[in-house]
Amino acid sequence: MDKLYTVPFKIRSYEVDHNERSTLSSICNYFQEAAGIHAHHLNFDISQLHAKGLTWVLYKMHVIVDQRPKRWEDIDITTWPTAGDGLRAFRDYEMKSKNGEILARAVSQWMVLDLKTKRPVRTPAEISKMGLTNRSHAVEPNKKQLETVTENKSVLITKVNDNDLDMNNHVNNVRYIDWMTGYLPNSLVDGKQCQEMEIQYLSESVKGDEIYLSYEQKADTIQQTLFKNSDRKAIATSLSKWQ
Repeated sequence: MDKLYTVPFKIRSYEVDHNERSTLSSICNYFQEAAGIHAHHLNFDISQLHAKGLTWVLYKMHVIVDQRPKRWEDIDITTWPTAGDGLRAFRDYEMKSKNGEILARAVSQWMVLDLKTKRPVRTPAEISKMGLTNRSHAVEPNKKQLETVTENKSVLITKVNDNDLDMNNHVNNVRYIDWMTGYLPNSLVDGKQCQEMEIQYLSESVKGDEIYLSYEQKADTIQQTLFKNSDRKAIATSLSKWQ
C-alpha cells in the first residue's frame, strides 16, 4: 500500500464563509477525513485499533493556510505518515489546487491510548514502520508544550451536545477549532481570517460539559485556552495568526 495518499474533494457551500472561501475548520476536516481513509487502507484506523483495545488521540496539530479555496473548487488532499518518536506518531498533509498549487499544509501529532487505562502506550511497531523517512514534513512539528491562558477571564461559550461528539464519544477535535475561531470578539478579528493555528489537546470533553474560553493577544498572535465546567480544567490551548 502506498504510504503517500491523495484524496480529491470538492468545496461544498456549507463549508465556506460569507466570502465563499473554505473555513479553517473545513480544511482541518478534509485533512482528518483523508487521514482516516488512508489509515483504514493501511489497517490502523480508529475502528481497527478499537479491536485491539486501543484508540488514536490527537495530541497536537499545526495548520498553515496559504490560500483558502473557493466554493465548488476541486482540490486534492495528500497525506502521509512520518517517522515518530515511540510515543508520538506524526502525519502530514498538503492541500493543492488542481494545477498543483499548495493551498494549505499541516502536521499532526498522534498518540495511541489504551481504552481500559486511558493512558498513552508506545506506538505499535507495525504502525511505526509505516512512517516515511525520506519525505520532509509539510510543517515542522513543535514538540514543546504550549502555554495556557489564565482562566480568570474565561467566558462560557457553549455546552457540549451530541452533535459535537466523535467515534470515541468525545468532542471531535475539529470542534475545538470551531470554538477557538468562532467566539473571539469582533474588535479583535473583524474582517480577518485565521491563517495559522497550532493547537494542543490537553483533556477530553464529553456531552454535558460547559465550555469556557479565555484569550490574550500577544504581538501578532492570539493565544487561547478552552476550559470545562466549574473547576475550569484546561482541555485545549492554541496560538493563532489572523489576517
